[in-house]
Amino acid sequence: MTMTSPRKQPSTMIIWACVAFLFTSVQAYKQNLVVDIEPAGQTAVRVGQNLTVLCRVGVPLQVCRVEVPGESSIILAPGQPAEDGIEYYGESLQAGQCGVRIAHIKEAHHGDFKCSLTPMGDRTESSRTMKIVVAKPPLNPELIVSPGRRGHRIYQKGEQLEISCRAVAGRPAANVSLYLDDEPIGNEEKPTVYDSNVDDNSLAVQNVSRVLDWFDNGKTLRCLASHIALDRPLRTTMQLEVQFAPQPQSTIERFGYVIGQPGIVNVTVQANPRPHFLWSINDEKINEGQPDESNRIETSTAVELGRGSWAVTLRIDSVQKSDTEKQYILEARNELGVHEYRIVLSTSTEPAGVDLDAGSIIGIVVGVLILLLIVFLIVFARATGRWCFAARRRRDEEAAGGAGAGSEAHITPGDDDHEDPHIIDEKIPHGGQENPIHASTEYVNGNTDIKDIKNEEKTDTPV
Repeated sequence: MTMTSPRKQPSTMIIWACVAFLFTSVQAYKQNLVVDIEPAGQTAVRVGQNLTVLCRVGVPLQVCRVEVPGESSIILAPGQPAEDGIEYYGESLQAGQCGVRIAHIKEAHHGDFKCSLTPMGDRTESSRTMKIVVAKPPLNPELIVSPGRRGHRIYQKGEQLEISCRAVAGRPAANVSLYLDDEPIGNEEKPTVYDSNVDDNSLAVQNVSRVLDWFDNGKTLRCLASHIALDRPLRTTMQLEVQFAPQPQSTIERFGYVIGQPGIVNVTVQANPRPHFLWSINDEKINEGQPDESNRIETSTAVELGRGSWAVTLRIDSVQKSDTEKQYILEARNELGVHEYRIVLSTSTEPAGVDLDAGSIIGIVVGVLILLLIVFLIVFARATGRWCFAARRRRDEEAAGGAGAGSEAHITPGDDDHEDPHIIDEKIPHGGQENPIHASTEYVNGNTDIKDIKNEEKTDTPV
């Protein structure tokens, strides 16, 4: 039987330890040879701008070589003069840094950039690539809308409008956005970007759905395309036309008319297309632009204010009391509907409004809080006898003490057989003023006559 000598076990362990160390060292060395590049992936830059790209490893370098799109392969080192605006960028080769600075980007620099680093004492290169995207602006954006029920670009209130804003041929893809006047729409969904490297084509699309209301009439749709190659966004616009029936209003009240003086009634109506207007004053019908039977009242032709708003005027040559008691109705009718507006005239002044702005509301709240604080301080001071209630508290305490053990009873000197001796309770307060409290059996027994005690007191006179 052959037995293994126990002396060989330590040597085996040492061998395995050396193998593990070498393996770890090789892995660490390989890790140090991994090239880190900044910026990574791709970077977009405009023609004429500068660009720096830095490649680095964890070991010193003997060779730094870069390949710039549109340029030949270049060996770079610190201290070299720049050629055609291209020079070394970085701390040093000893620090493992191999970078390039391009002073002026050209259109030809669009493409894949590559840096190749040769570590000190090595014959192989470690490489890394990134993409330089030389920006190219997109074409003018397209604004595409769904057709309306009443025409190609004529819509009705309540109709759903489909909107598409798109920009093509941007490098990189443009950023597109939609606005209705100054209101951004469609922000809840990010634009869809279709980016293709084939012929540098790209497409950015923003799709939005919106249910139209009457106040959207006359607003402007704006499709904007922003891009790094542009100083300001490109835009395409379209004005919306939304048709709707005359919109309802509550009873219209007009104040401040003076008996015997001219009066004017102005009414604004929202409707599109233009409605026909008919006045009813009690039972008399008056078309717009016509006077009444008495020629005292005349109506005007409606004046367009824009965006479907119409101003209608009723003129009274001399207001009479009966004019404020009449029923005025203005009927507005177009092909989409009809509505009657009731007007009330009054000689009273217009009542003050109760609408408050934010500043007024804040002032009222602060005033209420200050009032509550003052009430709290008064209650607190009175309960604790502080400040202006301190003197009153001392008087109350002294009065309470005088009625108790601090009082002193004096019996008026007199004959022993006097039936009703007078008992006098006296107390001198801090202020020095005498404040006697009198008690007598006559008062206790119900006799309310006040006697002069000094007259009843006996005095000893010298003989």
